[in-house]
Amino acid sequence: MRFSALHTLVPALFAALLLPAAVASSAPGMQTIPPLQGTALDGHAVALPRDLPGRANVLILGFSQHSQDTTTAWEQPVRNSLATTPAIGFYDMPCLEDAPSFVRPLIVRSIRRKVPDALKPWFVPMTSGEAAWKQLVGYTDQAPDAAYVLLVDRNGNVRWQTHEPFSPARFDELASAARRLAAETR
Repeated sequence: MRFSALHTLVPALFAALLLPAAVASSAPGMQTIPPLQGTALDGHAVALPRDLPGRANVLILGFSQHSQDTTTAWEQPVRNSLATTPAIGFYDMPCLEDAPSFVRPLIVRSIRRKVPDALKPWFVPMTSGEAAWKQLVGYTDQAPDAAYVLLVDRNGNVRWQTHEPFSPARFDELASAARRLAAETR
C-alpha cells in the first residue's frame, strides 16, 4: 500500500513542480530577447533591449543569405503601416555570425548600398549571439530562409512571434497585437 500511494504521489508531485516552469518558459510574454550590442547601418551604436524605440517593437531576423526576400516581405508593411508613430518601432536584423569574419565587412557594405538612407538607422547586422537568438525564435533547419518576426515590449519581453511566410492575415495578427501593446500604459 505504501508503494502504491508513493507511486501515484511522485508523478503528481513531479508534474506539479515541472508543469508551471514549462508553461512559464513557453509563454511568449515571459521570454526576453538576448542582449545585443551592434552598429546600425548609419553608424550609430545600438544596445538592445535598452535602445528599443517604442512601447511595441517589431524585430525581423534573417539567419541566411537567402532570407532577404522573406525579411523584406515583412519589413515593408511593418515600416509603412505600423512604425509610423513613436509608439511602434522596428529593427531589421540580418544575422551574419556564420559568415567568415573577413567577409562580414563586405556583406555589410553590400547591405548598406541596397538599403535606403532613411532605413539605415533601423538595420542592425548581428555578428554575435546568434545561438541565443535562434533558440529564442525557435529556429528550425526546415525554415533556414524564413523571416523570424518578434513583437517585443520596451523591456524586450516577447509578446508575439512567427516564422511563417508573410501573408495579409498573419500581418493583421501582428498589427493588432502591436497596436494593443502600443496602447498599453507604461
